Amino acid sequence: MPGKREWALIFSSIIFAGIVVEIGLRAAGVAYPVFHRLETLRGWSPQPGISGKWMTEGEAIIVNNDEGFRDKSHPVEKPAGTLRIAIIGDSMSEAMAVPQEKTFPSILQDNLGNCLGAAVEVLNFSVSGHGTAQQRLTFQHNVMKYTPDFVLLAFFTGNDVWNNERALDGHEDRVYFILDNGTLKLDDSNTKSNRFKSKMLWRNSFNTIINASRLFQLVREFSSRAKGLLRGKKASRKVIFDPTSRDYDIFKVPSTPAWRRAWATTEALLLALRDDVSSAGAEFWITNLVAPVQVYPDINVRQEFAHALGVENLDYPDHRIAKFAKRHMIPAVTLLAPLRAYADTYKEFLHGFKNTRMGTGHWNETGHRVAGEQLGNALCARIKVN
Repeated sequence: MPGKREWALIFSSIIFAGIVVEIGLRAAGVAYPVFHRLETLRGWSPQPGISGKWMTEGEAIIVNNDEGFRDKSHPVEKPAGTLRIAIIGDSMSEAMAVPQEKTFPSILQDNLGNCLGAAVEVLNFSVSGHGTAQQRLTFQHNVMKYTPDFVLLAFFTGNDVWNNERALDGHEDRVYFILDNGTLKLDDSNTKSNRFKSKMLWRNSFNTIINASRLFQLVREFSSRAKGLLRGKKASRKVIFDPTSRDYDIFKVPSTPAWRRAWATTEALLLALRDDVSSAGAEFWITNLVAPVQVYPDINVRQEFAHALGVENLDYPDHRIAKFAKRHMIPAVTLLAPLRAYADTYKEFLHGFKNTRMGTGHWNETGHRVAGEQLGNALCARIKVN
């Protein structure tokens, strides 16, 4: 058995080795931090001023600005002669899987600036996992002070509707809006609970420790990748899209009280956002970010999946949002048709990555490029008319 001196020597050697590895990792620029934190306002938000590498899906360097969003820092006061567009959305537009210059907000900024021949500034306030309720709070808390000319809601038809209904979503850390006799009321009981406050304390403290050490980050990243590989092997033995998953009920006409509430609350939130944005002196737009199965570049896969769901096609949520927007005179860009046409014409996957599964997950660089170009064309045509 080692004596006290031997144990002290072993412990000192481990500490010394850890310090050497830490210094080496920092010198090499290796960083895999935790990018989000828990908070009481929305449930969670990005960590301000943090940067590192993301490889869970795709690969990109992530740099969060002073407010925590994946964007450069912008002056609160809008530069003279600049058209300012704010984007609010979820992981589809936070776009951690691709380099920032390849994301659709960046491509939109470049394309629209070239089209208009004017200075255009696109500010991205998207946060992974946020539903429309949290996006409304983000507009009120973060976006409004930047006085944008346009606010573009990047609405992901894949999950944004059921994210707005507690009975379907069930996220214990999310805040919701409840539609009560036609009035939206904030339900932040989740984040006001002692359970959440305790969780927030230990989770944020733990993440602070992880973010303080490149070695701890590397160990955490290795563990995460190992789990991801295991999940990938299991998924490879399954069908691409599982029609038994309740998530895909979004493609059906709502037939349960929970789904009817989800749609009613979502549409009420869209109107509330429109009014919030209008009151702030900006114009509110909606664009729908399509789900992977809707633009899978094999029509047979799509048709077989629709048949398994018992629906004629996979267009219901996009058509409903488009009709709703038209009825309430909200400018909307429906991306489903052009993105599907592109996927079918060029037989290219718009979602998925080599380190996950092509055709699933988030937009890859191709998906972002096509979406950014379509949005740029639509906005340019409308602004020219004005």
